[in-house]
Amino acid sequence: MPFARYGLILGLLLLASCDRTSPVEPPVTVLAVAPGCDVRQGCRAGDDSISIDVQFDAAPIALHAFPLSLHVSGDEPVQSVTVSFSMQGMDMGLNRYRLIGNATRGWKADVTLPVCVSGRSDWVADFELLTEQRQLRFRLPFVLQ
Repeated sequence: MPFARYGLILGLLLLASCDRTSPVEPPVTVLAVAPGCDVRQGCRAGDDSISIDVQFDAAPIALHAFPLSLHVSGDEPVQSVTVSFSMQGMDMGLNRYRLIGNATRGWKADVTLPVCVSGRSDWVADFELLTEQRQLRFRLPFVLQ
């Protein structure tokens, strides 16, 4: 009988230690991208409170690393930046990069993309920036050289 009591106490302690609340995800804001942008010349995405400039600092070529830079202007401090690369209707594997930030609100990564066996070179870069208030997302289509 004493073991049953200890089992009951242990069960109550386990239940008390469970946190049934899941972390609250900040709301997602999809940002507009300026029309007609060229990733080599620079592209701008944003809304009334934030502006994000993205540029590929070299021609994007399959199997060759190219630098990508991003700069944030506005009042919302950005905690993290990631970019995922994909092709419409193709499985190109996992091509996700975490950009490294600096003190001047700039973010950088060196990106290497695979060759598509069908010969396609049309890619999409999906950016996600996390602030305390929200998740910011935008999409940039581009073509490999």
